Amino acid sequence: MIPRRKKRRSSRQIKQELRAIYSGRDGKLPDFTRLSQRKRSPLTAFLIKTIGILFVLSLLAWGGFFLFTRGLFENGESLKASIELSEPVRAGEETVFTIRYENTGDVPIASLNLKLNLPNSFHLTSAIPEPAAELQWSLGALTARSDGAINVKGIFLSPVPSTQRIQALFSYKPANFNSEFQTIESQSVDLKESSVHLTMTGPEKALAGDPVEYTLNLEQTGKDPVFNLRVVPVFPADFVIDSSVPPIKPDDPSWDIVSLEPGKITDIVIKGAFTSTANGELPMQTKVSFMDEETFNEQASANVQTDVLGGAVSFHLILDGSDKDQNVSAGKTLRGSIDFKNPGTDPVEDVQFTLKLSSQGKLPVDWAHADLSDASRSDGTLHWDKTKHKELARLDPGVEGVIDFTLPLIVGGADAMDAALSMAVGKIGTLSGTHTIDATPVHLSMNSDASLSVQARYFADDGTPVGGGDLPPKVGSTTSYRMLFDLSNALHDLGNIDVTTTLPQDVTWKESSGKDIGVLSYNPTTRQVRWEVSKLPRDIRAAQAWFNVSITPKKGDVGKFVKLANQTLFHALDLSTKAELNATVPLVTTELAQDEFAQGKGAVKP
Repeated sequence: MIPRRKKRRSSRQIKQELRAIYSGRDGKLPDFTRLSQRKRSPLTAFLIKTIGILFVLSLLAWGGFFLFTRGLFENGESLKASIELSEPVRAGEETVFTIRYENTGDVPIASLNLKLNLPNSFHLTSAIPEPAAELQWSLGALTARSDGAINVKGIFLSPVPSTQRIQALFSYKPANFNSEFQTIESQSVDLKESSVHLTMTGPEKALAGDPVEYTLNLEQTGKDPVFNLRVVPVFPADFVIDSSVPPIKPDDPSWDIVSLEPGKITDIVIKGAFTSTANGELPMQTKVSFMDEETFNEQASANVQTDVLGGAVSFHLILDGSDKDQNVSAGKTLRGSIDFKNPGTDPVEDVQFTLKLSSQGKLPVDWAHADLSDASRSDGTLHWDKTKHKELARLDPGVEGVIDFTLPLIVGGADAMDAALSMAVGKIGTLSGTHTIDATPVHLSMNSDASLSVQARYFADDGTPVGGGDLPPKVGSTTSYRMLFDLSNALHDLGNIDVTTTLPQDVTWKESSGKDIGVLSYNPTTRQVRWEVSKLPRDIRAAQAWFNVSITPKKGDVGKFVKLANQTLFHALDLSTKAELNATVPLVTTELAQDEFAQGKGAVKP
């Protein structure tokens, strides 16, 4: 069968079909040359127009700002400043500097102010014009193309060498502008020299024990006097000052110079001696500083190298194994020794040692129980010689020896003590005549007398029960006790106090506790009891913390004392000597040795 050929449609028919499908209500066909005929929302069109307008306004605003500030404003007005400084600048000498300012623009400045920032060590003597307030000037109006200057005089009392900075801060308003602007100018000042000069003279060589003398010369080379200076010696520990003119301050070795006139030399003469341990080239140095309250602004230093030759006998004072300053505890026994040796080639005869103990107040020494190794004593002075120590009658070359002694330290004496040992010899070889040498003194600082006691109680001191349950404790029955931490202290303030102990597994913490000061806590996980006190002033001589615990004895405890607390650790910081204080207190049981009402009732009963 032959398929029938489909009849071809005419263009007229096609148009009629398209019109029927796509024509609008008005009977017209849309424009098929465009992909979309979606109508734009009126809100979208409004937003697009608004954004466009704002963008154009922003461009105009920023363009106007840059045109005005960088073009009209900068070209019309500008303030320039500079700081001119006289050279060179020396500390302790008056110096002058000038602050210049200029309006280089065409617009007047309506209001101009200056604040000057100077180092704390700069002392202002005058300024032209004078400031309206402290280092502040109100300069008023400044016409176009005009300038001005401020002259400042003063003295740098700064350390030498150092770099100081001067800063001038200008704030102003242009006549055609309402905002305030600032200009800052800074200038560094290098202080490499001081007008105060210090020199020092002394011996190039010295023999240990022989008197020596050093002279300091202090001079102000500037035109004006200077005030409030301090000269501080920096001498080795092996040198002891016997005297000085003017007298040196004993509590803070130094000399205060109230004023130093220009061109006048002030002398300081120091007399002293090197101790027995001095040997070799030792630097003797002094420094001079301007004092700003307690701040040292060092100006100059001077030093002399002295070659010290050892003495005929070398000897040392050793206290608790050291010849240095140290902290010691009241209640302990201080062990001392004097070791000596003849290192020379000539015999030394008639050797004597004198140990002088001194303190501000009662010497903290228990003389009744001291072992002085046959020394003769007068108050705090001990003396050893050949009458009791035959070896001191003659020391041949290479011979050495030791004198040992003990000094029990007591509570209630002074909290510091100095020990100064000297040796005198009557003859060295064929050279007769007493020759005296000092050892380096030792300063002893007494640590605080803090102590901790730990005890368990069933009764208070007056017999009132503070515990509960059976006493003596019985198997299967619960008995409670009160644990006491008693802290005593009288010498120095204490800090960082930490008292800790742990409870055995069979001991129960009771929710009943108290303390006089600090914080008392219990950690049930670690079973640790802790008493912490950040600071305990010495006027609080005793403090206590307490807590209650309980036990329920088992059959295996019969006839025994039950442990209530393990060892207790005590730690504190002596705030005067900076020493760490540590102690361990033994464990505590139901024996209740300190409880007079419960004595003999500590062992567990069946």
